[in-house]
Amino acid sequence: MSKIAKLFCSILCISIIATALTGCYDNREIEDLAYVVAIGIDEADNNMFNLTFQSAVPKSIATGEGETTDIKTFKTDNFISGFRKTGRYLSKKINLSHTKIIVVSEKIAERGLLPFLNGLQNYMELRPNVNIIVSASGAKNYIESLQPKLSASPTKFYDMMFKSYQTDFRVPSSELGDYLYRTHSSGVQPVTIYTDVDESVIDSKKSETDKPEGEADKGKKNMSVKGLAVFNGDKMAGSLDSQETSIYALMTGSIDSIKLEVKDPLDERYKILSNIRKDKSSKTRVQVDGNKPQINVDLNLHADIEAVQSNINYSDAAKLQKVQKEYEAYIKNEMNSLLSKATYEYKSDIFGFGQTAKKNYMSISQWEKAKWHEIFPSSAYKIRVTVTVSGQQ
Repeated sequence: MSKIAKLFCSILCISIIATALTGCYDNREIEDLAYVVAIGIDEADNNMFNLTFQSAVPKSIATGEGETTDIKTFKTDNFISGFRKTGRYLSKKINLSHTKIIVVSEKIAERGLLPFLNGLQNYMELRPNVNIIVSASGAKNYIESLQPKLSASPTKFYDMMFKSYQTDFRVPSSELGDYLYRTHSSGVQPVTIYTDVDESVIDSKKSETDKPEGEADKGKKNMSVKGLAVFNGDKMAGSLDSQETSIYALMTGSIDSIKLEVKDPLDERYKILSNIRKDKSSKTRVQVDGNKPQINVDLNLHADIEAVQSNINYSDAAKLQKVQKEYEAYIKNEMNSLLSKATYEYKSDIFGFGQTAKKNYMSISQWEKAKWHEIFPSSAYKIRVTVTVSGQQ
């Protein structure tokens, strides 16, 4: 073999070895990482708080084999040091690339979320589509309530859960990226999913222990979506129930459609259920006179009747007009109630009216001087609702 050929082979071998070593640099085995799928933050005594981590066994993320998750809670006085403490206890590095939810107690939400969320910025693998949930019964209780229902893959379980929140409960998503944007926005305020214990859910599974009824599963509660938590800045100001949340979703278009029932105009003993969707022709106009905004909302909707309990045939125009008036009156009343609560009680522009008002100003400095979040609670409203009703197919 010639010297040139030997030199070429030597260079090739060195290149291959260097490439292999570079690929292994800072590489961690999957067993060395603690994959956190849920983070819970609760208030504790002595100005401390509890951090709850639901971590997935690595192989369960992809295959669903073996035990799926493990829940650990740590008491700490500092969010960042709490993460380090958890890593030392688990003898693994915390990894948030598979994190699906951040759950906070209502008390933590009222104190403000930014100090906690800012502490997560060191974890670059955390994705902006992580959902934020406020739990009235505590973050740890919420996470533990989901544990018995987990599917083979915990990440897939949470993906399916949030899809059901949107399709079944008609609750818009409350992702981390959107929350942070709204917190710092001058024209809109944040909302998150709001949950609490659902006493109407009865677990038929009998205890496998000899403990008296109620003690075997003590501390485990059935949780359900109650609506939305409303924020003023990063602090929780109040909440919306499920009906108010549906109207909010309809007004903002955050969900394609909602199911809404009204009393049957021809037989008030029964209800009519329709699928309601917002029309693109809907408009919102905002004018600011001094420090008092005037907000005009024209909401155009389509209602497709899906069920009529009374069995009355709503196929002719005269009957459909009665249903139309029923829906228009009901939705307008619910809108006025929701706007009053958000504006005058919570003082929070969760609808994004400020984004529309911003167009009235010639420069960013003029807009900033207007201080929208300060003048928003003085808003006056003019609401118009038009519903086009289609009979059952």
